Amino acid sequence: MITNIPLAHLGGLTAEEFLRDYWQKKPLLVRNAFPNLASLVGKEDLMELAQEDSVEARIILEKDGKKPWELRKGPFTVKQYKLLPKTHWTLLVQAVDHYFPELAVYWQNFSFIPTWRTDDIMISYAPQGGSVGKHFDQYDVFLVQGGGQRRWQLGEFCDKNSPLVPDTSLRILEDMPITFDEVVNAGDLLYVPPRLAHYGVAETDCLTFSFGFRAPALSHALEHLVDAALEQTNAEALYSDPQLTAQTHSAWLNPQHLVDLQQKVMALLNNPESLSAALAPFLSEPKYDDYEPMGEEISPEDFIAALQRGVIICRDPASRFIYVGEQGLAKQLYVNGEELDFDADANFVALLCDNCQLTWNELQSFIENNNINSAWFCQQIAAGHWLLVED
Repeated sequence: MITNIPLAHLGGLTAEEFLRDYWQKKPLLVRNAFPNLASLVGKEDLMELAQEDSVEARIILEKDGKKPWELRKGPFTVKQYKLLPKTHWTLLVQAVDHYFPELAVYWQNFSFIPTWRTDDIMISYAPQGGSVGKHFDQYDVFLVQGGGQRRWQLGEFCDKNSPLVPDTSLRILEDMPITFDEVVNAGDLLYVPPRLAHYGVAETDCLTFSFGFRAPALSHALEHLVDAALEQTNAEALYSDPQLTAQTHSAWLNPQHLVDLQQKVMALLNNPESLSAALAPFLSEPKYDDYEPMGEEISPEDFIAALQRGVIICRDPASRFIYVGEQGLAKQLYVNGEELDFDADANFVALLCDNCQLTWNELQSFIENNNINSAWFCQQIAAGHWLLVED
């Protein structure tokens, strides 16, 4: 993606302008940003998906439950759906993009944001009056309206001290001063930065697509840095102080000694050469720890023939890809928390990781007369890291 050209789905802003003026700063509403998104996944698709054991799904009943804002966890059954009230409930299904590659392709519209920051596309269905209450999230989200209408109200930025409604498993705000009030239609996009209070209520039966971005906990990143530093540090390395000066009280913990010790410890962590080895596996971990891709065997000849007849290559939506090196040139490749060896061209590997889907026209120069590239890529298809999808 070229970062300095106007983007229609950002209301004519460039990626650079959006990140500078809106990202984690203020909301943005764009009318008719994705007019075709609503046709990809419907209510029945979502309700059927929520019946699967492996799918993370929830139903929230504002009324008519055992108590207000009752939370139910899936999988659900057809009988449970039939017992739901006519209004004021919401079905939420996580990671729908993992099951619909044609939906996962929409991540390409946000490719100016690093892959390791993306989380998943959650879809919610609600009949009239359905909502999940006034709340705030700790992550960035692009809310794209599918079918139907939803009224969105935005408030102010919140924190851990913001008062919450008691006696509920949901983090619902007690109060939310209104700073924004709009009804969105199919295809409209609303960007909501982290910690900004928001409240969406279905005006009619509606679907909402939530493109969520994750924010890794700094404590977890620190754990990985420490582990890497311990692996690389000689166990016999000891603190040294050749410039030690005499002090009158021997039991006194000299603040300068603490500073010296801290600096020596920080020097172990502050090693640019080990940063990628320490953090890339962590940042490339998939959303679900137990996820195992399923691939299919294919020969280089059959692979090329499939591309020539119109088959599209899609990155596995449930896997996370990161490469280290220069932009557009992969020196090391990490997929789902593991480093993968490759003998393919560095720019070919980067192209695969940077794009959600590719066609024969984009791949031809890399694989038509390059047995190494095509053979390696067939191995990756067999591993389930890339999928063959009919156009």
